[in-house]
Amino acid sequence: MAKRIRYKHYCINSLPLRILTSGKWELHITIFWEIENIMNMRSFTAPGLYDTEDEADLHGIAYGQRIVDGKVPGETVG
Repeated sequence: MAKRIRYKHYCINSLPLRILTSGKWELHITIFWEIENIMNMRSFTAPGLYDTEDEADLHGIAYGQRIVDGKVPGETVG
């Protein structure tokens, strides 16, 4: 179930993917932001698998917020 939130002028979209071989879920997020009327986006994944889609969504949104806040080394947005 895709979730989308607005956070500090960014839009974080979570769309977890199910791993068919294990039945677990992997988080996938895309962060969107606008600069001078140009829409930008960047997609991210993170290590780890989750038992449910909801759990992957929650962790994905939190991961996106940490990226926006500059708290994930090596991952940034504009």
